[in-house]
Amino acid sequence: MTDFIRHARRPCHRAVVRRNFILVMLLSAAGFVSSPGHADPGDFAAMPGLWKVVKTPVDHGHRGKPVIEWHCVNEGDDPWATFARFSLPALAPCQIGEQHRSSTALAWAVNCSGNPPLHGRGHVDFESAEHYTAGIVLQDRGEILQVEGQRRAACTGPSD
Repeated sequence: MTDFIRHARRPCHRAVVRRNFILVMLLSAAGFVSSPGHADPGDFAAMPGLWKVVKTPVDHGHRGKPVIEWHCVNEGDDPWATFARFSLPALAPCQIGEQHRSSTALAWAVNCSGNPPLHGRGHVDFESAEHYTAGIVLQDRGEILQVEGQRRAACTGPSD
């Protein structure tokens, strides 16, 4: 009689398999529905097309004359080469280091050789897939460059 009671308390194999299958399916569904903890840098949220970029130099808090540039961004272009390349002609050569990337932002360290050498940070922040703001801040000089990019149209050819 005790054998029958012990055997009756154990769930049948089919019920265990069914319960485990349901648990695995629920966990899988939760993984697909939940947002990831870290954005996949491969999913950079910028639309391809023709971009108008306004670069404004800043010298000790005073904005200089804006320079407008146009460039075509193709799908799959490297965001570092497309959105984070800013020339700083008034400074000695600068190197980019400590790069960080998410689906909507780029950030990096800036190290400029010279006497004295300068260090700072650069950033690009996308408010949408068609608009971003960017800038560079250097130690002891503050903000030296403001950038705004706006996607204007699709590119019409390889020479755009």
